Amino acid sequence: MAQPAAAYSLDDRQVDIETPEHVSVGYQLADMGSRFTAMLLDGLILFLVMMVLMFGMVALGIVGVAGLGVHSGFMTLFALMALVMFMGFWGYYVFYEGFRDGQTPGKKLMRIRVVQDGGYPVSFRAAAVRNLIRIIDLQPAGSCGVAGLSMMLHSRTKRLGDIAAGTVVVRDRTGQGIPEEQAPASPASVGQPRLTDAEFAALEMYAQRRHGLDYAVRSQLAGTLMERLAPRLGPDPRMGQMAVDAYLGLTLEEEGVRRRAAGAGGRAGSAQATGLFRRQRPGWDEYARMLHEARGRGLAAMGEARVSRFAGMYREVAADLARARTYGGSPELLFMLERAVGAGHNLLYRAPRRGFSGFRAWIMGGFPALVRRRWRPIALAAALFYLPALLTFAAVRQEPARGRDLLPPQMMARAEQAEMRQAQGKGYVDSEDFGGNAFMSSRIMSNNVQVTFLAFAGGILAGLGTVLVLIFNGISLGAAAGVFANYGASMHLWEFVLPHGIIELTAICIAGGAGLWLGSGFILPGRVTRREALVVRGREAVSLIGGTAVMLVFAGLIEGFVSPSTLPREVKLSLAALFAAMMVLYLAFAGRDERSRKAAEAAAQR
Repeated sequence: MAQPAAAYSLDDRQVDIETPEHVSVGYQLADMGSRFTAMLLDGLILFLVMMVLMFGMVALGIVGVAGLGVHSGFMTLFALMALVMFMGFWGYYVFYEGFRDGQTPGKKLMRIRVVQDGGYPVSFRAAAVRNLIRIIDLQPAGSCGVAGLSMMLHSRTKRLGDIAAGTVVVRDRTGQGIPEEQAPASPASVGQPRLTDAEFAALEMYAQRRHGLDYAVRSQLAGTLMERLAPRLGPDPRMGQMAVDAYLGLTLEEEGVRRRAAGAGGRAGSAQATGLFRRQRPGWDEYARMLHEARGRGLAAMGEARVSRFAGMYREVAADLARARTYGGSPELLFMLERAVGAGHNLLYRAPRRGFSGFRAWIMGGFPALVRRRWRPIALAAALFYLPALLTFAAVRQEPARGRDLLPPQMMARAEQAEMRQAQGKGYVDSEDFGGNAFMSSRIMSNNVQVTFLAFAGGILAGLGTVLVLIFNGISLGAAAGVFANYGASMHLWEFVLPHGIIELTAICIAGGAGLWLGSGFILPGRVTRREALVVRGREAVSLIGGTAVMLVFAGLIEGFVSPSTLPREVKLSLAALFAAMMVLYLAFAGRDERSRKAAEAAAQR
């Protein structure tokens, strides 16, 4: 399948895409104002959803007073809110852009959408990349300063997420009346327009402002305009018989008559374009009806015969677009055909969706195969995480006072109370302290997944953000281990951490490796451009993130239900060893079949 080529025009902020049928389809770039307005609208929608949940919490609390249990009711709803807020921030944009043709509700209201650089509809993977990096674009402190600066500096108004995903935000122009539809059957009595739209607009502007200009300035402008238009107007004996200013006024009047005869507002093209419109309009209407059906039901639901008919009509409309350009059709006619061809192109050339079965196959084989394929950046991430942890552990053991400088007061208090809690038969933490296992598990999952997302997103800063996240979390882990060791309570900490921590910390290292692999596109792009390297490696990196998210779901369940339980220490440590062995076997041996290997290799190509 031929790949589309994109040609950019800086003057009109137009992105021209050449389809595999060698027909150019134009997209107008969305401006910063419409994009930020769309973001505010989407934020308002998310806020309203949160308010509805708040009212639900109050209602549930009132019901709890009647006998269902206020505490458990509130904690359950808090758990639900934690998950919904997490999914809203991270999943709202990915879902809508990945599955709704690049449009969130806010973008739809502002008539803008996300497309890939080649003109294809944005894939789920590209939507994930651009929105996981949103956390960097929102900085500092949610002000969107990074995004705004990036869009101002980039010729295609791209934020960092767009650069990494290879996407661009374009405007959906609204359809207007087609001048060829109102054009008379035979404008030959007055002749075709002689001036281009730009030349006619310049003549109109001169006529509107001439009376407010000094005589010298007006004469100079009239002479310059006449020199520009004379080749278009051809030989005319009246040129030498009239003043230039008067002749331009007469030309404006005559050209207006010609353009009105050619079509509404004088924007219609030649008689050939008008004839094409009238001859092909029934076929275009049928294509529009099938396009609406395909968008609503999907191509798979239309049946083989209708899909074949739709594809044939798409090629006919694409050819009509090329003819309309050749005939000099009006901007409105060209826009109508461009949108029709672009919509059909997006449907017919959309990458196939893999569904749940594809996701399951990826988790069972493709993900571990890709982890082994990209072991170098993952190993580097592990070094950046564990080496600071070991150095910090040694420093805190040598100088215990450092622990108070590195850990929050709550953590220090837990270390100080460790001996007393062990004497009382309590563990590092009790699930009741957090309002129940469900709430604790949901909070832990959300926090851990966000850490991995941040480690990945930091890669867009040439890997520096990822390095800082890994080092910071390594220091925190080493400081905690050192403080508890100083109080003689190391096992009090590790019996809680190890059951879930082996999976959780491995997932963070894999996410860090994904961020470093993304950032390497800036530093070591290889034989391709940095932009191309960033896009290709971003696709692989986000596939790694998808796998780590699943790992962290399991880790969160363990941390919510097993780690804080009253199981004996020996049982917890045995479970930790079992979980570690299962994870090592999974990452080392799963996905060694040919199918999984090819899936990992194709991760960078989709």
